[in-house]
Amino acid sequence: MYIQKMKYFIVLCILGIVWCTNYHLRRNTKCTISHDCPSSAPCCRDANNQKLPHQLGYFPSPLDGAVGTCSSVLGKKGDVCDSCGCESGYKCYRPVSGRCCPPMRCYNATWVEQQQHYWANCNPPTCFYPP
Repeated sequence: MYIQKMKYFIVLCILGIVWCTNYHLRRNTKCTISHDCPSSAPCCRDANNQKLPHQLGYFPSPLDGAVGTCSSVLGKKGDVCDSCGCESGYKCYRPVSGRCCPPMRCYNATWVEQQQHYWANCNPPTCFYPP
């Protein structure tokens, strides 16, 4: 009887260790871009909690060698956000620009809705897109 309980205890301990190790590995998934990450932690962030890849000019550079950790931390005001999302009250938005491809950032949600409405109804000759 004692040996049977010990075997049961050992099996439970092994299962617990395997489960904890598996959880730890999934929670600390390494990444270079957000597409490397699972949906439960969709954002690749560096040690300073900045989104990866870092922006070089208008385009992200996954070739800068930075390695981060997948995170579920939402972006704050002004943070680059694309797949990361934003805190409550902010929306991920790319402003309409005459230049190519500014990064998507977290902006005030009300302002974003105003901008989206404005540009959705922008028609010459009363409204023109930026050059």
